[in-house]
Amino acid sequence: MESAGGKGIEDIRNLYLKLNSMFYKYSNEVTGILMSTLARENYLLIGPPGTAKTTLVYVLSKLLNARWFYRQLTKFTDLEEILGPIDVAKLLEGKVERIYVNSIVESDFALLDEIFNASSAILNTLLSLLNERVVYDGDKVIPVKTWTVFGSSNRIPEEEELQALYDRFPLRIFTEYAAPEDTEALLTKGWYLRRETENLSPVATMELIRDTYNELIRHLYVNINDVAKVTSPIIADFVEHVPISNRTRIKVPLYALAYLMIQGFPLSQVNATMLKVAVMKVSRYLVHDKEQLSEYEAFLTAHLPDELLKVSDLVSEAKALLNNNMVNEAAQKIKEAEETLNKLKARWDKSLLSLYISEIEETEYLIQRLRGAIYGSEQ
Repeated sequence: MESAGGKGIEDIRNLYLKLNSMFYKYSNEVTGILMSTLARENYLLIGPPGTAKTTLVYVLSKLLNARWFYRQLTKFTDLEEILGPIDVAKLLEGKVERIYVNSIVESDFALLDEIFNASSAILNTLLSLLNERVVYDGDKVIPVKTWTVFGSSNRIPEEEELQALYDRFPLRIFTEYAAPEDTEALLTKGWYLRRETENLSPVATMELIRDTYNELIRHLYVNINDVAKVTSPIIADFVEHVPISNRTRIKVPLYALAYLMIQGFPLSQVNATMLKVAVMKVSRYLVHDKEQLSEYEAFLTAHLPDELLKVSDLVSEAKALLNNNMVNEAAQKIKEAEETLNKLKARWDKSLLSLYISEIEETEYLIQRLRGAIYGSEQ
């Protein structure tokens, strides 16, 4: 067995870094896809066409040397395209059997594109596949080897008959087109991605993924009382703003531990503070729709460490002052924000800094932009 400690955790981290380096401003999507893979959870990517949803799953499968299955679903997609064709030779003998080779049943990863456009026959089949990892094929119950099922769609389903299917994807991400000002960087990264995809080599294995999942489950079995005591207040606060089902709440500690492994922390190093931060970060993937992301952002802000929240407030004040042409006052606020941020970075330990790196980098970026605007105002 390949443990997720030592070399294993290094491989998981390298997998994240490789994926993140290949895609432009896709760190949330990359974190989500790896978290769902380590937690053996279904993952839904929602967004307009051309936002690299399919490519992300394909690249992950290449980096893990995983068997992957892909279908774009329509109302006319036949069940045989998902489960495999009927074995004609067996049919001539009076037996109805399928050939499951190269079907979803035999895959490690499955990507079902435009999943909510599928026929009712396929949708009914998917419900048991997603929840129980079995399919009911005639009078047979067929175990499904698929480790993680990825769905993609350009919409959230409104139809009542699709809500059960939507609920089978508790982890969700909303992809977007790059901003106009990001076009140059997007072009560069896009061609790099195209070149790299053609020459990818595995950086980890599905064996590591399976062993890591089993390690996570064992850890929760042994430590669930302590984990629940730490995580339940954060989860309870979140569901006050964004309702999530009982089934999903139970799995949040699993997602949080998987998230920490992606950040490079073996389970032996996880402490209460790290676990609380991880729960806050994974809550992003539990919202029902894009509108609830503002609720998530408010929730995250409310739980930021006081020092980081102070920096954020100072930056907001500087922006407001600059909008009112109070340049000197804005410059003073920026100076205070920078000093507070530097003190924070000097005092915090490496683990806490790494867990809040995205917020810190975003704050530093805003400070730089405001400094540029102030400098421009003084010219």
